[in-house]
Amino acid sequence: MYRMAVVGVFATVAVIIAADLTWRFMSHGLSRSRQNMQRGSLLVSLVRILVNAVGLACLVAAAITGFIPVVAGQPSLSGYLLIIHVTTAGGFAVAGAAVAVLWVSRNRFVEADREVPGVGARTPGTNRSGANLLRRASFWIALASAVPALATALLAMFPLASPAEQQGLFEVHRIFALSLAAGGVLFAYSALSDLWTSRRD
Repeated sequence: MYRMAVVGVFATVAVIIAADLTWRFMSHGLSRSRQNMQRGSLLVSLVRILVNAVGLACLVAAAITGFIPVVAGQPSLSGYLLIIHVTTAGGFAVAGAAVAVLWVSRNRFVEADREVPGVGARTPGTNRSGANLLRRASFWIALASAVPALATALLAMFPLASPAEQQGLFEVHRIFALSLAAGGVLFAYSALSDLWTSRRD
């Protein structure tokens, strides 16, 4: 059952990315918001790029090592995959907190997000594209999923819970890890595509 959920969630993520890419290419000639991101000094930009790259690399490594046994039909995560998974998850916890701090101000929902993109009059100076809404929603999904995914894994490592309770913590970890991976991949995709679009404009 969980294997089907993993495959289904990642297939849905792939469809969302394909639909967004199609929308971006079809609406290339349409007007876009020219709102520029606030840029700091070169050092701050380099730190942002480094933190984002490390966070994405750790998320991808933790997701791959965590979901390979599920997709391959293996009973559990063990051996070198478990070591890599736990190591990269720790790196993700640190880098993910930094990514959250760096991106939280750019992913606030505003009043203009309640309107349907392309319908009604545009408010000057607002960026109401569906891509920004995707970025904001996936950011908050990933952030809200990261806390229980990491907390349940940490609690299961301590001898505070019985074996049955540890199994329950593991099941909760799997559910939130799946939503974290899906939200994280969608957020990374939409943030990179927004960056590419703003550089191209």
